[in-house]
Amino acid sequence: MTDINKFLTDLQKSLKHDRQNNGGKSDYNRVKNDIRRLFERNAADVGELADSIFEYWENEYIYRSADLTWEPGEENQNRLAAYLAFLENSDEYQELISDADWEEFGRLVNFEAEDLDVDVLQDLMKILVSKGAY
Repeated sequence: MTDINKFLTDLQKSLKHDRQNNGGKSDYNRVKNDIRRLFERNAADVGELADSIFEYWENEYIYRSADLTWEPGEENQNRLAAYLAFLENSDEYQELISDADWEEFGRLVNFEAEDLDVDVLQDLMKILVSKGAY
């Protein structure tokens, strides 16, 4: 099980390090691969589902931002942590997950179901059913 707060701390360190190395300026395009690897490493138990969830987060919340310079902002960092918590069968930050997010997670879990461990799949499905994703 991943410590969600440690994930957030590592994410914030990565963003801070990038700003320090670039004259105090942020740029999502410079840090996105590091953030993706961090997320996928922390959600290794779900394989390709982690990548699918990350891409959803990125497309739905990051690329829709008016200014990528400040992304991911605190709210989007916490949202990504909530997504990781879901994948880890934890309820941390779940208030940040919208009904539309739950529906998309249901679709993504269905798509990746055959590649997931049966116990992991059952845990994810229980959460999704409880959240009305199906």
